[in-house]
Amino acid sequence: MKKNLVIILIFYSFLNLYSQQNQTDYFSGNRTYCKKPDNERVKKIFPLGIKCIQQNQYLGSAVEIFTEVIKIDSTFCDAYFWAGYTLRLSGMNKEAVALYYVADSLAQNKSIEFKQNLATTSMLIGNFNLSRKKYTEITKYFPESPEGFYGIGLTSLFIEDYLNGLDNINIAEKKYSSENKDCQSLKAVLLTLNEKYLESIPYFEKVENKFKKDDTFNGCYALSLKQIGIKNSDEKMIKKAKKYYEKITNKSGLPEKVKFAFKDT
Repeated sequence: MKKNLVIILIFYSFLNLYSQQNQTDYFSGNRTYCKKPDNERVKKIFPLGIKCIQQNQYLGSAVEIFTEVIKIDSTFCDAYFWAGYTLRLSGMNKEAVALYYVADSLAQNKSIEFKQNLATTSMLIGNFNLSRKKYTEITKYFPESPEGFYGIGLTSLFIEDYLNGLDNINIAEKKYSSENKDCQSLKAVLLTLNEKYLESIPYFEKVENKFKKDDTFNGCYALSLKQIGIKNSDEKMIKKAKKYYEKITNKSGLPEKVKFAFKDT
């Protein structure tokens, strides 16, 4: 229903996620969450696999390296994670989710990176319940991070518990150290779907330049404008709502509330 916007939001979430992660100590390869096997072969090849990922080269060889490490020690959670990460970079999202899941289970809630990557990649393959579960776990085990709360908001577009989504987006917004446009865009949509039309407008305006070509963004923006225009008998705002609605390319993918409001347009 809200596929287009969610794909865009997931895309930007991925960009933000990997940009943040690339700056962390874990992604530099300096530490592990599970005990590294005391094995000379592992000590030699495991860093090479991470180096392949860091340089975005020889990803096939990296998968072979991490697979070999897993065969040497099937309890080494980090090898599963890096294997999944490599497969995700290769576009093999379903296979990546399976490996991320094992890594997260073995890590026993020690790694936010494992849960973030599992949750986000699960959305890409349509497993929104698993994604929601992992985002919820992030709020429990890493409550200082906004990412779990943001993820609950994002998955609410599919699970359709919009009020719960909005509650969590409000928490995420407060936890981000600076203004986050993805969060603001999602909040604008969720405010609309919760019929808080007047509150949504400032958020749409803040992020319009980034999301102005997205159908669901324009549809929800149009709905809020129209409802406010009708309430205030403001013809100018109603015309503005029609203008945004006319920008939409694929009206069949819009939320039902939007389609109903513009059914005679």
